[in-house]
Amino acid sequence: MINKVILVGNLGADPEMRTTGSGMAVCSLSIATTHRKKTQSGDYEDQTEWHRVQCFGKTAENAGKYLAKGRQVYVE
Repeated sequence: MINKVILVGNLGADPEMRTTGSGMAVCSLSIATTHRKKTQSGDYEDQTEWHRVQCFGKTAENAGKYLAKGRQVYVE
């Protein structure tokens, strides 16, 4: 069985960088995704969901270096 998730959203905060005891870089990201939903009255309402994502190694180093709050990101 394979599960695959693709998130496209905006960063809600600057990436949080840290290093493990063995020296591996770890980066935590807070990503907001938004979708529109039709209400019972017929109006449309935006709904935002927050996702916490962590990346490791070289990916974490690049995320910490190039990403900032408000930037749009694609995570697969």
